[in-house]
Amino acid sequence: MEKHAIKIAFVASSGGHLEEISRLKAIEENYNCFLVTEKSDFEVKDFCKKRYYVPMMNRRQMSFIPKFMLLFLKTWMILLKEKPDFIITTGALVAYPFCVVGKLLGIKVIYVESFARVNEPSLTGKLVYNMSDLFMVQWEDMLEKYPKSMLGGSIF
Repeated sequence: MEKHAIKIAFVASSGGHLEEISRLKAIEENYNCFLVTEKSDFEVKDFCKKRYYVPMMNRRQMSFIPKFMLLFLKTWMILLKEKPDFIITTGALVAYPFCVVGKLLGIKVIYVESFARVNEPSLTGKLVYNMSDLFMVQWEDMLEKYPKSMLGGSIF
């Protein structure tokens, strides 16, 4: 089957966020795409052949600020090279620079709040809520926290 000309950047931190985004396989199969995630032992096979890896980081580390600035630089490089039409992300930390830079470049941002967030918003969700073109939650109770969001139901 021929893929649509639209290009999608899937962006997710490793672990559960990556597992969640990989559940969007039906979208990935029909569009040109690439995946951006962190270098880690956790890998999702059979999701986006083209991949970019960024270093894992913790915002509590002493080296966080310089690493985060380098992540913004790498984000610019990837997005200018790939020129996606959409960024779809499930968070977390790695997603923020892609949402910010994506918006500056005129790329549509779709944020899917984590399945684990049943009652309280995530930090990344709070930060990107107002810059997202579409903000989706997986639990009805989260509509109160994000009134302009759309209930997408569970990815799982």
